[in-house]
Amino acid sequence: MGALYFLLLTLPALTLAIDLKPYNETAHMMFIESDQDSDGIFTRDEMDIVFKGYDINGDGRVTRHEYTSYVDLHTPTLHALSHALYDIYDSDKDHHLDHHDYDNLFAMMDKDNDGIVQEMEFRE
Repeated sequence: MGALYFLLLTLPALTLAIDLKPYNETAHMMFIESDQDSDGIFTRDEMDIVFKGYDINGDGRVTRHEYTSYVDLHTPTLHALSHALYDIYDSDKDHHLDHHDYDNLFAMMDKDNDGIVQEMEFRE
């Protein structure tokens, strides 16, 4: 579910490595899956919900093993990319994904800094 929307950050570079359908269709699907309440916007709280799914042991931090295990279970076709994506998301390079990393990722997606990500921002 949530693993797909993170591909948007690297989608243009990855399209040669894996068949992700046409970009707009894939981006739309990722947005719909990430927009937990289907209100047409993606919020920081929704990002927390997505990442909570990766946190297998519930300690508030996602290890590489937890992340890749989730990807392997839910989207096994992305296994080859999972380590590279994890490295991108781990902005402080401390080998854990936590709220600091999620804040940085959300800020990158929220192009107009209004605290929400609309589908057009999500696609960019």
